[in-house]
Amino acid sequence: MTSYVVALEKDVRPNSIVRSMMGDTPLVIWRGSSGAIHVWLDCCPHRSVRLSAGRNMGDYLEGVYHGWRFDETGLVTLVPALQGRPSEDIRATVYSTALADGFVWASDDACTPAESAGEPCYPVHIAAPIDQVRQQVDTAVDHLTPWGTQETMVYPTGNPEQRRAELSAIRLRLEES
Repeated sequence: MTSYVVALEKDVRPNSIVRSMMGDTPLVIWRGSSGAIHVWLDCCPHRSVRLSAGRNMGDYLEGVYHGWRFDETGLVTLVPALQGRPSEDIRATVYSTALADGFVWASDDACTPAESAGEPCYPVHIAAPIDQVRQQVDTAVDHLTPWGTQETMVYPTGNPEQRRAELSAIRLRLEES
């Protein structure tokens, strides 16, 4: 599978949780106390509640529904309803993750970031399929991530004001057609 940008590294702060998408897959992104950034499926394996509704406690992510604790590897380490005994066979779905040039990359397989052409800018959402967006943008300076089947998140590099203006014009053109 292709590797995609799913967040800006600077937005994944300690004790925070960031939500993102990779295609139709909802993601939860968090930085552990080790400093490592983790990208997981935003779905508790117990009751399918969003893990992003829980809390980043540094060493672990705590689910909001039943308080299950997941360590930085995705393993359940505490189940309060079972007097705290962890279940060794239950884990969160963890994606391969890499950091490069200020971006957080994720993939189902080994994550292989693409080269970037400068400083990362804040993403621009375009309500058009990734194939249509790819025809309009400069893929040498923009990283594209599908958000569902009909939307695209563009993670540009370069001069922030210039890039946002260019991408806003592309967004208007694509969304009006």
